[in-house]
Amino acid sequence: METKTEEFIKLLDKALEIAEQIRLDKQPEFKHSERLNNLIDALQSIRSKTLIGKLEASGGISTLGLAREVADWIEPLDSPLLKTVGTIEEYYQKHL
Repeated sequence: METKTEEFIKLLDKALEIAEQIRLDKQPEFKHSERLNNLIDALQSIRSKTLIGKLEASGGISTLGLAREVADWIEPLDSPLLKTVGTIEEYYQKHL
């Protein structure tokens, strides 16, 4: 059985994969490239902190702010990226 941390890392990896694919598909004309790059940096940072045990616990209250940030610029709103970061936020609040 996977640990909560392993499951969380898998969710982060999935979001990183989707974000990287968007970056590859949309460059260079993508008007939100900087925001996408910031998201990728944030996901990588969260992943690193999780792996070394330095990610602050949610306590069922805190969020990572990922879904709100992505919702500000992603189109369409039913994007796989937004769905995935929403799942990350939900998992973080419930399990970490």
